[in-house]
Amino acid sequence: MILVLTAIVILAIGVGFGGLKTSEVNDFPVPLYAKVEEFHSEQSISYRYRGMNRLYLQQITLRGWKEIDQMGGLKTFEKNGEKVDIITFQGGFQIIGHDED
Repeated sequence: MILVLTAIVILAIGVGFGGLKTSEVNDFPVPLYAKVEEFHSEQSISYRYRGMNRLYLQQITLRGWKEIDQMGGLKTFEKNGEKVDIITFQGGFQIIGHDED
């Protein structure tokens, strides 16, 4: 019973969150309603969004990305050997892909 209620709550939160889409930067997940603010390159895109919240971070993890480093507004995630930095700023965030070593 508790498991069913937990699943319903997670689904309700996910629907309220609006879901995710895939960024051009290493197929990294971004909120569905995030708007591209500036396309810097294939490895760097800025988005206009209300910022990173716990639910978004949880959705990133559920899609296989692991947070491996954090310093202030910079978080680094890794999945299958690919790394992505997210820099948060007022009103949005920027995703920066790492070149393969």
